[in-house]
Amino acid sequence: MTYLMMQHFPLQSAYLCQDCNSIGNNSGACPACASTVLMSLACVLDREVVVAEEGRVLAYTFPSAVAGLSAKVA
Repeated sequence: MTYLMMQHFPLQSAYLCQDCNSIGNNSGACPACASTVLMSLACVLDREVVVAEEGRVLAYTFPSAVAGLSAKVA
């Protein structure tokens, strides 16, 4: 598959289209199919990293919305 131009945008502006599974940075409509059924990926994937003084990663903390979902599934 050939791409004409690679794109980069922050996670906070990344949206997943629920209809065609494309990722774009427009919160109003999918750039591929014009659907308005979009989900913010930052709500699911964003996390804070807890780092020790030595620079090692100790843990990841997820937003409370995601933590609530995992508690309901478990």
